[in-house]
Amino acid sequence: MSRDNHQDRHLTVGTRVKLDHSEQHRQSEFGVVIHCWFDDEIQSYDCYVAFFGDQFPNGKPGSAPYVLRYASKSLVVLGEEFS
Repeated sequence: MSRDNHQDRHLTVGTRVKLDHSEQHRQSEFGVVIHCWFDDEIQSYDCYVAFFGDQFPNGKPGSAPYVLRYASKSLVVLGEEFS
């Protein structure tokens, strides 16, 4: 898996990612990749990400994460897998 934050790439399930909203003056959101595939329609890798909000939880989350779909190249890879 590449660590270059702006390349189109397949992300492994469990990869920690950040969706950076700095350009929109909003807080970044942190999540975990739960599925990633190559989408022929957009000719790019697409991912479902379970987001926890503005930080990762310590231990069991207080509420269920919300799942959103983003192109892998729009996500900043944080590296370590979620445990």
